[in-house]
Amino acid sequence: MSVQSHLIQETVNGILATLVDFAEGSSVFLKDNTLAKKLNVSRTTIRTALLELEKKGIVSIDGSQKQVLRASQASDYFDTSNSVSSKEEIIEKYFLDLIHHGKLLPGDKFSELELAKSSGCNTITVREFLIKFSRFGLIDKNPRAKWQMVEFDEKFALELIEFRRILEMSSITKLLATPKDDGVWQELSTLLDQHNEVLADVENRYTELSELDRKFHYIVQRASENRFFMQFFDVVSLICHYHYQWNKGDEFERNVVALKEHVEIITQLLAHNTSGVLTAMETHLNSAKRTLLRSAHGLEEVA
Repeated sequence: MSVQSHLIQETVNGILATLVDFAEGSSVFLKDNTLAKKLNVSRTTIRTALLELEKKGIVSIDGSQKQVLRASQASDYFDTSNSVSSKEEIIEKYFLDLIHHGKLLPGDKFSELELAKSSGCNTITVREFLIKFSRFGLIDKNPRAKWQMVEFDEKFALELIEFRRILEMSSITKLLATPKDDGVWQELSTLLDQHNEVLADVENRYTELSELDRKFHYIVQRASENRFFMQFFDVVSLICHYHYQWNKGDEFERNVVALKEHVEIITQLLAHNTSGVLTAMETHLNSAKRTLLRSAHGLEEVA
C-alpha cells in the first residue's frame, strides 16, 4: 500500500520545515516520538514520511540518527492545497486510491489495523468508513477484523451497468438543456482538446484515459444537479472508469476506442445535436458493458 495519503504528505512537509535549521551534511538526532509529538501524528506516520525523504535523497537514516544529505527545494514539498483534510475524507481518498492504482484487487484481504497504519488514521475511523463503504457490495467483512475485496459476478456487473445507464442518460439529457453561455461548454471544449492531444500521441499516452474518463463522466453527472447521483459517482468510477478487475491484455485497444467515443460525444454536445449525443452515448455505454463483462474472471460478453 504505497499510495501517499494527505497525512503523509503533510508530515513530509512538516519534517522538511524542521530540517531547514540544519546544514547540509549535519547529523540530526531527532527521535521518531519527538517528531510525532511535534507534528501531532503517530510514529508509524513519521517513519513512513522519513522513508519518503530518504527516497528523495534528502536524508539518510541510521536508526535514530538522521543525516541531512542536501538542502530541500520547493519541488520536494507536496502541494496539499487541494487535498482533503478530515480523517473521514483522508481514509476515503486513500482507500479509493489503493483501488485506482491496483493495490487492492478482487479477492485481496486486508485488516483494519493494516489500513489504519498505512493511511495514518485510527482504527475507529477506518472501521466506520469500511462499514459505510460495504453497502456498495465491493467489500465483505470476514472474521477477526479482516475484510475482502469482492469478486463480483455477472449479475452484479449487469446491475451496475443498468444503474450506470440510468444515471448517465438522465444526466446527459439535462446537460443538453444547459444554457449556451454556461461555463460547462468551455470545460467541454478544453476537454475535447485534451482528448485530441492524447490521441495524437496515443501509443505513448493511452494510459491517460483514466483521468480524462473521470473528468468527462463527472461533467456529465454533475449536470443532473442530483445529490444522490453524485453520491454514487465514485463507486461507479471504481468499476466502470478505472478498470476494476478488468483484464489489461487489450488495454491499449480498449482505451483508444473509449477516447474516440468521448471525442464523438463531446463533439455532438458542443454542436448541441440531441440525437447525435444520445446515439454516441448509447454506443459508449454499450462498449463499456462489453468491456466489463469481458473481465478477468471469465464473464462472457452478452448481447
